[in-house]
Amino acid sequence: MQTADDDGGGRTGDAGLAATAPAAATTNSKPAAQGEASRSTHFMFENKVFSVAGAHFSFARDSNEAVYNVELGDMWGKIPFRTLREAFGIAEDSPDAGLLGVVERSLKFVKIIRPGDSIPRELLDGTASWRVEDHHLAIARGRITVQLVSWITGKETLVTDRAQLEQLVEDPQTKQRAQQAFTELAKRFGIPEERKQEIVDKVDTVARELSYIEALRDRYAQVQRIITGLAQAGRIYKTDRQIQADLSRMMALVKQPILDFEDMFSQLDAQTGEIMAVLKSYESQIAFIRRMRDELHTRLMLWDDLITAWEGDAAERGPELEGRLKKTYQFLAQNFLVTKVWQRGG
Repeated sequence: MQTADDDGGGRTGDAGLAATAPAAATTNSKPAAQGEASRSTHFMFENKVFSVAGAHFSFARDSNEAVYNVELGDMWGKIPFRTLREAFGIAEDSPDAGLLGVVERSLKFVKIIRPGDSIPRELLDGTASWRVEDHHLAIARGRITVQLVSWITGKETLVTDRAQLEQLVEDPQTKQRAQQAFTELAKRFGIPEERKQEIVDKVDTVARELSYIEALRDRYAQVQRIITGLAQAGRIYKTDRQIQADLSRMMALVKQPILDFEDMFSQLDAQTGEIMAVLKSYESQIAFIRRMRDELHTRLMLWDDLITAWEGDAAERGPELEGRLKKTYQFLAQNFLVTKVWQRGG
């Protein structure tokens, strides 16, 4: 069992996305039959070790291994799942062992899980276990409305300003053209006029799924602000050779994760850029959006603490900015360091 001065966890969910993780449930003290039923949606364990006050699951920061955190005075004991099963007699084929597997998969979506918490919806029905703001849905609807208007008029309409996209859905003329597009789409799919609402509902579902992508764009913008902060630090410390060397390494380390984010958003934009094509393969497109949503969310959660560290102004030479740079270097080296194996003649 490992020990540490902190709990090794973090905020549940993603506050940067106005997110809320699954709400914690109270300990189930009802009959076993009902407890069995709730185990399909909640982390209802049987072994008494899971009833320790304050105990919770998380990934260990040093090893990225799923652990059970137990408070030991002013320290936390971190018990790997294998040790947990062996030490407390949790059989491999037992319900508790099965739930531990679900915990490990669930930690991809939330940072902390407590016994009794509900299982993230990503694993239950594919929907997200965190919420988006209303303006994210408005932006997503705006993007689709632009597609509908372009499709029905035959003229490409380009709107990139997100504030304009929010306003677009309320424009009366745009609404009228969107309704014309819905009617024409229904015809293309062989759906009678009186059932046009089926198309409207599908398009709205696509918009709701894409609203999570818009929220993730906002979160990614905060990662980009960190990169801007590094560039600004380079100008502030332009005569400091050591900091310049560190910044050069940081920019090299951050290059690939930034390219990966850009590539994922580009894939999403390319594959969802034509509403007709999306509707033709509706189920697979929804699955694709959700898969990319979960991957982006998981990758961005990794940046949470660093995003918090860069909040506020620190544009002056001094300990605060240097502390941010040190934390950034440690974060990038820990998570994105690539080891190259050199071979003779290779």
